[in-house]
Amino acid sequence: MGTDEGKSVELAAGSPYGLANRKDKLRAESAYDRIDIEHENEPEASTSQDDTFLLPHKRRGEEEEARPRGSQWVYCGFLLAGPAVFGLSFISRGKELPTAALVLWVALWWVTEILPLGLTAFVPAVVLPLMGVCKATEVTACYMNPTIMLFVQSFLLASCVHKYNLHKRVALNVMLITGTKPGGILLGSIMITATLSMWMSNTSTSAMMVPLVMSLYETLIKREKDEEAPLERSGENGGATNSAIGNGDERRGSEVSSSEDVGRRRKDAEKFGKGLMLSVAYSASIGGTATPIGTGPNLVLMQTWENTFGESPGFLSWLGFGFTYAALMLAVLWTYLYFFFTTKELPRATDTQLRSMLRDLGPYSFPEKVVTSSILIVMFLWMTRKKPLWGWGDALKAGGASVHDYMPVMAAAILLSVVPETNPFGRKGKGLGRKGKKILDMSAFRDVSWGVVFLLGGGFALSLGIERSGLMENITSALEFLKAHVGKFVFPLLIASSVTFATEFVSNVAMSTIILPVLANIGAETANLGLIPAALACSCAFMLPSATPPNALAYGSGLLSVYPDMVWSGLVMNVTGITLITFWSVFVAPIFFPENSTGPG
Repeated sequence: MGTDEGKSVELAAGSPYGLANRKDKLRAESAYDRIDIEHENEPEASTSQDDTFLLPHKRRGEEEEARPRGSQWVYCGFLLAGPAVFGLSFISRGKELPTAALVLWVALWWVTEILPLGLTAFVPAVVLPLMGVCKATEVTACYMNPTIMLFVQSFLLASCVHKYNLHKRVALNVMLITGTKPGGILLGSIMITATLSMWMSNTSTSAMMVPLVMSLYETLIKREKDEEAPLERSGENGGATNSAIGNGDERRGSEVSSSEDVGRRRKDAEKFGKGLMLSVAYSASIGGTATPIGTGPNLVLMQTWENTFGESPGFLSWLGFGFTYAALMLAVLWTYLYFFFTTKELPRATDTQLRSMLRDLGPYSFPEKVVTSSILIVMFLWMTRKKPLWGWGDALKAGGASVHDYMPVMAAAILLSVVPETNPFGRKGKGLGRKGKKILDMSAFRDVSWGVVFLLGGGFALSLGIERSGLMENITSALEFLKAHVGKFVFPLLIASSVTFATEFVSNVAMSTIILPVLANIGAETANLGLIPAALACSCAFMLPSATPPNALAYGSGLLSVYPDMVWSGLVMNVTGITLITFWSVFVAPIFFPENSTGPG
């Protein structure tokens, strides 16, 4: 899942896809900090339980480098600027100005990452009750509402997918279908990454896919090295022999030509490796926009929609809208990567290699079958909760029940904590009992990104404070004035553009928790002009490693450079995303959300 989504992933040289050297590690330092704060642990990296739960900036045992005196002043300046502005705001008698100062304080700390984002998110929980804007019980309830429960349970389900390598089995089978040519491998990488990201965190998906893509890339590079080695040995031994037989010039010329061909193919393979990494990073962010639970900004959107308009869109309605947008974005992504990162001479993988990797996973195990069945059942219940398909949730509501999307996945997590790893009714089974390893156990909670859980809660608390203080009315009036003077097409274009490029520097979840509640209040009938484009744009930052967790993970592989690999490719996808978001919001959203949209006419 996306949220949109931060991160506790080990990018040091010791990780399975760590940085190539100390220089690369320093280049990725900002990405490391962002990853360490917002999302979950890298599944394949070893981290202690304390490190996972506390989510520090640096891991235990790392030496703290001495800061220059100038940087200490800058740090202290950013640290104290927010509280200072907040204190000065009390010259106003009303609560609007202090609340605006509180938002500025929290936003400044989120942007500069003076403290871990999850810890900064606790500031509203302390300040808002003291200001008398909200009760303490109301504020703390924001940190564990139904949307956050859905987020936590999805992480637990994702941990089971990784635990039994189900993602690898699915990915390799998809690549066998799409083909082993470069275009087919790219298509398979994009399809499986986007599909996984629709149902789980985009960071979890990226952490699962990056090692798999790296193994495919290393296979291609190894083949080129194997072909280059005989030519090198021939060049070393052929000089004397060629001189003796009198035709050395022709043979040496042929060897040089063959060596140049192999070297060129090796460079093509390295270029293709860059394309594979970009396919994982970008398709993880794009795929998360297709479902309401696919990324953090979408979760914030659903909660904001429910708080403002009374009820969030149905799962199937958003799937129809988001999936069509994501599919077109993925098609553009594949086309761009295919034409700019592949060549005709590029070596191809073989079915034998992929099948060998599948055999290494062993037979389709009992836990894999149970996890697969659980995921399919949860997906079915999500899509049929509201009409037109079945509408079991609507039927229960008619009887007085309260229903939310977190309930199916929570029920699945409870079921997986009961079922043992071995078939309880098979030959080696011992039935259902307390003893024995279960498919889901308490260790899975170490894979939950508690930092982003608190980040989401802090954003919801801020939006509650903005509403209760009366500040929301002032901001809404200004936005309505702007919307009335720029028109239906320019307003969503401005929103999508500003949010997209701002998210290059700010966590997408932090951005969404600040901007979406504000845009929701410009009117229930115009959600497609502000709320929807802003939510999609929060998952549309592709240029910098620190912009999103998938970008940081791909950069941490050591195959990509910030410039030109990520900046130019990201700029192309940013502009494409802004254009499609504007078009989809104005023309397509009214089809799926007629009650909350204004048509182009």
